[in-house]
Amino acid sequence: MSTRQERRRQERLAKKKAKTYEISMKMIQPWSCPILKTKLPPDILGKMLEITDRIVENKKNEKSWGENLAGQVEHELWIDNKELENAGIYGFFLDVIRQFVIQTQIQRLGPGKEQLVRSTEWLVQMLSMWIVNQYPGEYNPTHIHTQCQISTAMYLKVPKFDDSVKKHRNDDDGSICFTGPASRDLELTNPQWQHRPEVGDFFIFGAQQFHHVYPYKCSQGDPERRCVSFNAVFQSREEHEKMKKQGLIGTYQKSA
Repeated sequence: MSTRQERRRQERLAKKKAKTYEISMKMIQPWSCPILKTKLPPDILGKMLEITDRIVENKKNEKSWGENLAGQVEHELWIDNKELENAGIYGFFLDVIRQFVIQTQIQRLGPGKEQLVRSTEWLVQMLSMWIVNQYPGEYNPTHIHTQCQISTAMYLKVPKFDDSVKKHRNDDDGSICFTGPASRDLELTNPQWQHRPEVGDFFIFGAQQFHHVYPYKCSQGDPERRCVSFNAVFQSREEHEKMKKQGLIGTYQKSA
């Protein structure tokens, strides 16, 4: 019998004798850079389109937020939080951010701390929200967001992108790309992850997470790529009360 045949025979025998087990497994990633990807519910997407359509159509008279941003984009327009309150969707965004906080704190603290994290009252404050009204040739260079803890990006309009010059890199143009401090185990981690957005995609990530957006070309249909972002901060009720006694507090909100 050949060596290969004998090896296969031994493998078959081992499988027959092997005992199977059902075990619980948990990934421990205290130093990872979590990115939450979800989809906006249809009614939230519709209301965000209504709000931003109104602002974009009147962009010459709306407040620009561009001087606070890194993007090489002409129109970056501020959205007042009252717009979300009036549309009845403000609480949705606070709730999603709060769930992101809970999941990241469980991941950060590791096994055995889940009950502690879930029993904690987490306060959330939404800061500035703005529209990135992007067109072909415009882009966002690699950057982070400052004076906050959490950042977001949601996609309300996505154009039909032209093919890239190099077909094997066809997903680059118009994509958002996240870059992080990967470990030396390059077979197990990746220092970069990118995604060509679709309408309704909603990302939540740490404000110190480096990210950028590639430019794109569009020769068919509406060329607008409309993204809305907002920054947020969070704090436990316990920490909030400690700071309150010291006179060092901001305004945090509960969901509606």
